[in-house]
Amino acid sequence: MSDSGVRKKSEVRQKTVVRTLRFSPAEDETIRKKAEDSGLTVSAYIRNAALNKRINSRTDDAFLKELMRLGRMQKHLFVQGKRTGD
Repeated sequence: MSDSGVRKKSEVRQKTVVRTLRFSPAEDETIRKKAEDSGLTVSAYIRNAALNKRINSRTDDAFLKELMRLGRMQKHLFVQGKRTGD
């Protein structure tokens, strides 16, 4: 700590405690896949899950583009439907 008693950011964030966990091969594969899908390391994924932190999965760019395309089509159909007087 510095003289003022305030910790530097690096001192606060240091992770110095090591825990050893055992998983079955199936559990390990599931955890690794979920960590990869969320863009986190396995350690970060397990830490976030254990601390009830939100874990967001990355979204595929192609999926987002398709979703936006469908939204535009829906809007177009809605506008067309209003024009016919339905």
